[in-house]
This record gives sequence, structure tokens and C-alpha cells, in this order.
Amino acid sequence: MEDVARRAGVGVGTVYRHFPTKHALAEALIEERFDHTLAFVRELVEQEPDPWRALVRCFEHCAARQARDRAWAGALVQMAGGMVGPREHQLRELLALEEQLLVRARAAGVVREDLAATDMPALFCALASVVQAGGDGWRRYLELLLDGLRPAR
Repeated sequence: MEDVARRAGVGVGTVYRHFPTKHALAEALIEERFDHTLAFVRELVEQEPDPWRALVRCFEHCAARQARDRAWAGALVQMAGGMVGPREHQLRELLALEEQLLVRARAAGVVREDLAATDMPALFCALASVVQAGGDGWRRYLELLLDGLRPAR
């Protein structure tokens, strides 16, 4: 919490008044970052006509954001462990948007038929753990992940 206060340019007491625990701070971070992610995925659904490109852009955006924002990557790793998570309405909306992306991608034959929207959060969390490890190695794992989404040839 001291590090958060220092970076925000406020006293640690101010941080604790707004976020009495690290868990409360993590929840607020997740809620704000999830809103940003939802806006991006909504835009992909509405504006990206290529179904494969929409999925690639979704994963690229999320991984690049995690690489720039290590706190977000750390929060996603905690989400994978079940320690914290998005608000229920946020998760429902994300799954609905991802299902729209996947319906288009399955219809175009560019993803595995068995890939479900409910698989996606775990894939994002897995990618976050690679990002947390540091460096640019996440780009290789993103390519491997995307290859795994493709239908068998």
C-alpha cells in the first residue's frame, strides 16, 4: 500500500481511507480495468469485420496492456487463483461479447468448434501469468495460444 501511495503522490492514510485492504484495492483495479476491456471488446464486435482478426486483436490488446500495466497482469493472475474477480455483471457481459466473437469465428471456420466463451477468461489469465514473468516472451506464448485456437488441419 505504501508503494501505491508513493506512486499516486498521496499519503498512505489516504490510500487506506479509500481502500482499507489490499483486496479492496485489487477489486477496484479489476473493476476499472474490466470496464476498459469491455469497451475494447464491444468495439471489436461492432467494428472488426474479420472474425480471426477480432480474436487476435482482443488477445494482443489485453496482453500488451498487461505488459504496460503490471498491476493489471498481477490482478489477472490472482483472478486465476480465485482470489479476486470481476463484478458478476462484468463477467456476464464479457462472456456474451466473447461468445459473439466466437460465433462469427466458428462460422468462418477459423477457430476450433469446441472453443467456448467460458474458455476465454482462463486463456487471458494464463497469458497474464506469462506477462508477469517479465520480458517480451509473452509474444511467443501469445502466438502459441492463438495457434491452439485454430481448428485441426
